[in-house]
Amino acid sequence: MITLNVNGQEVRVEPGTKVIEACKQVGEVVPHFCYHPGLSVAGNCRMCMVEIEERGRTRVDVACVAVASEGMVVKTESEGVEDARRGVMEFLLLNHPIDCPYCDCAGECKLQDYYMEWGDTDAGSRRMTLPVRKPKRQEIGPNVMLDSERCVMCTRCVRFCEEVTGTNELGMRERGSHNVLHLEEGKTLDNPYAGNVVDICPVGALTDRDFRFNRRVWFLKKQDSICPGCSRGCNTEIHFDLKREYKRHEESKRVHRLKPRYNEQVNGWWMCDEGRYGYHGIDRDRLTWPMLRSGDTLGPADWDLAMEAVSSELAHFVKHPESLGVMLHPDMSNEALCAAGVFFGDTLRAGYMDYGFEGEPYGEDDELLKKADRHPNRKGAELLGLHRGSQPKGQMLNALREGNLRALVVFRWDLPSLLGEETEQLLSQLRYLLVLDTHNRQWPGKALHVLPTAVYAEQAGSFTNFEGRVQAFGKAFEPTGEARDEVEILVELSRRMNLKGGVLGGNNIQQRLKDRLPGYGEIQAPGRSVIHVSKEAAPR
Repeated sequence: MITLNVNGQEVRVEPGTKVIEACKQVGEVVPHFCYHPGLSVAGNCRMCMVEIEERGRTRVDVACVAVASEGMVVKTESEGVEDARRGVMEFLLLNHPIDCPYCDCAGECKLQDYYMEWGDTDAGSRRMTLPVRKPKRQEIGPNVMLDSERCVMCTRCVRFCEEVTGTNELGMRERGSHNVLHLEEGKTLDNPYAGNVVDICPVGALTDRDFRFNRRVWFLKKQDSICPGCSRGCNTEIHFDLKREYKRHEESKRVHRLKPRYNEQVNGWWMCDEGRYGYHGIDRDRLTWPMLRSGDTLGPADWDLAMEAVSSELAHFVKHPESLGVMLHPDMSNEALCAAGVFFGDTLRAGYMDYGFEGEPYGEDDELLKKADRHPNRKGAELLGLHRGSQPKGQMLNALREGNLRALVVFRWDLPSLLGEETEQLLSQLRYLLVLDTHNRQWPGKALHVLPTAVYAEQAGSFTNFEGRVQAFGKAFEPTGEARDEVEILVELSRRMNLKGGVLGGNNIQQRLKDRLPGYGEIQAPGRSVIHVSKEAAPR
């Protein structure tokens, strides 16, 4: 290890550590534009100047390029450093448009922040006036807009497309103040991870077309979460706004964007566009009320009436549980899966229970993050041992085809899309069909009750990703309409049916998970992740 001094504080780092990272370890964040820990070092913005004393000589140097050495003394603030930073800011602001009032990046722009500290507020003191006009509002991809006048030529986006995705859509051309970011000939920025260039752009040059002119960032609140788009479980932030007076487009829209959250062992700094824009389903076409079928009519009901009806129907199967089937869903949290396992498996002793269908469509793995399994918690269901019955995993509906089921409880699955032409025939023989779902669908069956459930952003819980890593996610806001958390629903059903050994409450579920998922008890808050399968994560 190497020992150096940063602003009077000693810090020990590994050989080869850049000075900018050594400074970060003692809480000294050096201003920068081009440096990003997930990309190669370019050293072209010159904003991260620091004063370095080494081997008896003092110099002002670039912190992202300079390598820490034994006995080095670093000062992040000095007269020479501040003069260098002011010079960099003068060049950057020479042609930068003053369009902050309508730039989407306003409020989270590094150029704005640094200007307040090192910018020259006296426009008359500028030494040069060489205005250069560059292209504006260029649609360089389905999700990304480019405003070249705002670009500070940090090349983060260029390096991302070269080093991370390997797609090489972006490049730089011309020189000096005429230097401009451009699309390479015949290419479009449409790779599956293109949205990340907006995240790493330090200014408003690259903006998200989905978020464009949608909300001011200072109106947004943040909640640490986990992407439910596949079994990778990328760590994310949900950016949402509950102040409806600021509405612009969709009146019911609460979530305005998802951003990746750094986790070295899971997704690093990135997330795929499929997961990034999957948030639209949180508020679209949601099931907001319990629905009960009376005759040929499926109509809304209040929760008290719905729970009485459901508990009454389930009571018929307390003495004949062998004809009860339960289809759980790998999008459910560990907590909801465990509660369902206790209620339907340990207590009602349902004859059949599973968490997947034979022939269920899968995606494809890619070389970066995306997994073929598009569900975030199949591993959790597997480790909790939620399959039961005479049929192999994924084939529980064979029991329905064979006429062994009289009642079916379905969590979140879209049955018609999975069963196709068999749907009406298979479900018509049931005495009872109970659906717990998040969104409106075409639910078949004569004897039908539907209960609205919360999506992941409306509850706190955890997922277990493909390698067995348990990750917590937080609750961003209350469920829409009259939707409820699955755990809450099952607790209430257990109470109404007065079942011994049933679900007793949230603490009971957490204790069961601690017993069944070693490592679960170590998760205290969103952002923490624990592997409970082995001490080492599976290779990425």
